[in-house]
Amino acid sequence: MPTQTGRYDLRELREIADPNRETPIAYEESDETLPAAPEEVLRHGQRDELLRLQTQISASGALPDKPYLDGLPDEYGAEVVVFEWLDFLINKAGFENTGNALSYYEDVDWITEQTRQDLRDYMRGFSEVQSFDPDKPGPADLDMDDHVLSLVYIARLSSV
Repeated sequence: MPTQTGRYDLRELREIADPNRETPIAYEESDETLPAAPEEVLRHGQRDELLRLQTQISASGALPDKPYLDGLPDEYGAEVVVFEWLDFLINKAGFENTGNALSYYEDVDWITEQTRQDLRDYMRGFSEVQSFDPDKPGPADLDMDDHVLSLVYIARLSSV
């Protein structure tokens, strides 16, 4: 299977995996056909997760009541999700913009005031371990995709 250069022929591997699958149209390799950046793949996966959660909610016939997250779960796994979510927000938007985003999530009833305060307490832990890096670009504004990603984290936490 490996070609002379040591790389695998993807068409051959796909055919072995599923011989009944139609072969896609061949493409020329170039810089324009590189796969999406890991962040984009991650976001697509998380959007898929949100759609699965939405499908489950639709199948049950009941929409969740707002606020979606009325408290942080006590389980260890939930704490990992909180750290992952805050790490994403702080690295993307900085501390001030993350605080603003959490206030926004409270304003639109995604989270409660107590949840926002608990998340801000977690943020204090981040400020103690993160150091200033002069080579790192400054904080960016969060865009719609970032807010959708936050909703995914909120859905994960509320489902624990």
